[in-house]
Amino acid sequence: MPFRRLALLVPLCFTALAHAGETTSVTVPKEELDQLIAAYALVKSQYVEAPDERKLLTAAIGGMLSSLDPHSRYLDKDALAELEQDRLGEYVGIGIEVEIEDGRMLVLAVADDSPAAAAGIEPGDVLVSLNDAPLAQLDVAEVAKRMRGVPATALALGFRHGGKGEVRQRDITRAALRADTVRTRMAAPGVAWIRISSFEGRTAADLAAALSTLGAGAAPRGIVLDLRNDPGGLVAAAVGVAGAFLPPDTLLFSARGRMAGAASRVTTSPRYYRGPGEPDVLAGLPAWTRTVPLAVLVNGGSASSAELVAGALQDHGRAKVVGTQTFGKGSIQTVFPLSQDSAVKMTVARYFTPKGREIQARGIVPDVLVAPAHGKSGADGLALREADLEHHLDTTLPAQGETALPARPIQRAALESTRMFGTGDDRALAAAVRMLAPDLGLAHEAGALLRRLGLKIEASAGALATSL
Repeated sequence: MPFRRLALLVPLCFTALAHAGETTSVTVPKEELDQLIAAYALVKSQYVEAPDERKLLTAAIGGMLSSLDPHSRYLDKDALAELEQDRLGEYVGIGIEVEIEDGRMLVLAVADDSPAAAAGIEPGDVLVSLNDAPLAQLDVAEVAKRMRGVPATALALGFRHGGKGEVRQRDITRAALRADTVRTRMAAPGVAWIRISSFEGRTAADLAAALSTLGAGAAPRGIVLDLRNDPGGLVAAAVGVAGAFLPPDTLLFSARGRMAGAASRVTTSPRYYRGPGEPDVLAGLPAWTRTVPLAVLVNGGSASSAELVAGALQDHGRAKVVGTQTFGKGSIQTVFPLSQDSAVKMTVARYFTPKGREIQARGIVPDVLVAPAHGKSGADGLALREADLEHHLDTTLPAQGETALPARPIQRAALESTRMFGTGDDRALAAAVRMLAPDLGLAHEAGALLRRLGLKIEASAGALATSL
């Protein structure tokens, strides 16, 4: 996508990049523009210290976008680099996944052969400081920003082993790492548990590889696709994941917006998940992947692309959805470059499931509601959802020809820690296993089987967790 600078035209119109090289002229109100310029001049001339001009203007852009909805924002050089890392499925860090639990920065998982593993960091450790700065007042996003950086640079990390005892200090060198978003375990004899923690550049290919490995012998009797605490990510990756379980050219979702080209119907055709010159990662999949009994796990942390996949599999009758109602982020964001190192990420359309159900502020309601055994309390003891966010988009009416199913009341549940997934307390997984293999007995047997088989329980990054 080419870079263009905004060009001031007469009378007070801006020509900006709209879509795929197209331009559009937009009239702006003169009075408000004059106020913005006057405010800028006042700050420049009267503020107690000389302000940073670039910071003033980027903050103005950021404020404008933040007034639209929770997902539109200004992207600086660092944010653009992070988006590119997500597209490639890579990041620079030390190889840990963290989550805030009871006010503590808890290590959920440590990547094999990572700098963190070499330094002795283990799941269950609690991070205390970063480069001698305490982490108590920082959220996960800020910690991620400070912990990521340039390969071969060092950071000083303070942590308590197991969350107890003296603070240990380690100097750890950052490295370029591959994001591991797909993990597979056998939840019970013949039933595979596939967890997708987010949708990134390599997710569809990694899923295809995992499915091929599962089918190396006999096909599994069932698959549990776990999308809990999956915050979403790349739409192309979600199309690839859905395409692994649905026939080719099956409708995945429709999108509607004001921008030219925003209204579309996206299918599982390779052109929607394969980039130019890239191989079709689903081409070699065995036929059973599109017919094997399937259950999808979701919760209030399942958002965006995760909701697209769950909604499509549910609408087509391909899978039963198990868990609690999803987050409700049913909007599409597009990145518009402003310069070589800045861009705008802006909401341009809404998602609708194949049957015309709107996801925005509603989410996906499971076929089988299963509340978690334990949860983490939010401000009101329940998980926040899209409908709770300031400036969220309201729901809208279906397009002509689409069937709008009645909206169901939001079923709220407590926030879930990813540490609970796959344990003996994992009610949703146990319910899914019973559904797929009823001869295995009571619902709690799935967790018991995991423990008896001695499988390592791995927490995955999601809406509550971040890879660092």
